[in-house]
Amino acid sequence: MPVGRFECMIFKRLLVSELASSAGAVFTVLFSVVVTIGLVTILGQAAGGSVDSRSVFELMAYSSFTNLPALLALSIFIAVLMVMMRSWQDSEIPVWFSSGGMSLLRWIAPVLRFALPMVVLVGVISIAVTPWAKDQIERTAQQFAQRDDVNRIAPGRFIETMGGRRIFFIEEVSSDGSHVKNVFMSEQNGQSEIIVRAASGEVRATDKGERYVVLHDGRRYDTSPEGDAAWRVTEFDTYEIRIGTRAEQAYISRDVETMTFEKLLTIDTAQAKAEIVWRLCWPLAALNLALLAIPLSYTNPRAGRSMSLIIAVLIFILYLNGISVAESWIKVGKVNWIAALVGLNGAVALFTALLFVRRVWLQRWVPLALAELPYKLFGRDKS
Repeated sequence: MPVGRFECMIFKRLLVSELASSAGAVFTVLFSVVVTIGLVTILGQAAGGSVDSRSVFELMAYSSFTNLPALLALSIFIAVLMVMMRSWQDSEIPVWFSSGGMSLLRWIAPVLRFALPMVVLVGVISIAVTPWAKDQIERTAQQFAQRDDVNRIAPGRFIETMGGRRIFFIEEVSSDGSHVKNVFMSEQNGQSEIIVRAASGEVRATDKGERYVVLHDGRRYDTSPEGDAAWRVTEFDTYEIRIGTRAEQAYISRDVETMTFEKLLTIDTAQAKAEIVWRLCWPLAALNLALLAIPLSYTNPRAGRSMSLIIAVLIFILYLNGISVAESWIKVGKVNWIAALVGLNGAVALFTALLFVRRVWLQRWVPLALAELPYKLFGRDKS
């Protein structure tokens, strides 16, 4: 019995709803994994003094924005693939085919209805939000690098400064950063080493902007320049250590990854063109992957989904590597940026079209023995 227009409309709406819920679930899992990994990485950097411990969650948020285009594109791909594979497994698609309701091409419209808003979102994030997030990360790092030794120290941790020549340990720092307690400092000076310990100290600034830590009630240990085991110990009531200047340089970023898209278009360098391709590839990749998942989802109802999922993951990895390779080739002048953008995404679109041709028009002419060959060689997946 032919399927009516009303039944088709209801089915398409249900399909869009199922795609949206599946994409939300997939994105939640992927985003949680990426955020956890990012948080662990940033916490390690904060423990080592590379970033400000008070900016950990801020940096984690910015870092999450930079990963959104890839995560959203992958979520769209997996969601369409899983929903379509379930329809094949439950024999829903074969029933629609046999009833004369729709061919595989009729699935394009509901998939696009779900995917196009997501593609637009990926484009906005890739072109505008991600560069802004990278700019904020670089700005925060540069501001932290310009801070003096005391303000960079996380209380209770050993922190390297001056390129590793000076090591600070401060047990406690006041909220305004002006007073410190239980200070340890080790500084390499050529062949000799200086170690200073003090019970307390304070931060002072001169009229010229120079800043000092004034330590109280401590000892200074000096090694001999000849390198023998002798130490010279000096007790002091007051000891000053210069830690830098108060003045901060204005933040200026010249990295193409942090530039606005409008500014990139005005710059005629290989790096700028490579960045343009990187940003434009993600919305195109999201659209290509959403359509590619339709013919790629074909699964024999008597077999499992594992092989299709493995192939899908490999395709996404190849696509991601293709974008990276294209960006690298543009930077070194091996390929024109327009040719790379059109060639890479056009190749994936052509591959998708060929899969549609095979599934829609050539599937009926594939000999049954040939179609069953992979399962004879590798066995049937019972999952």
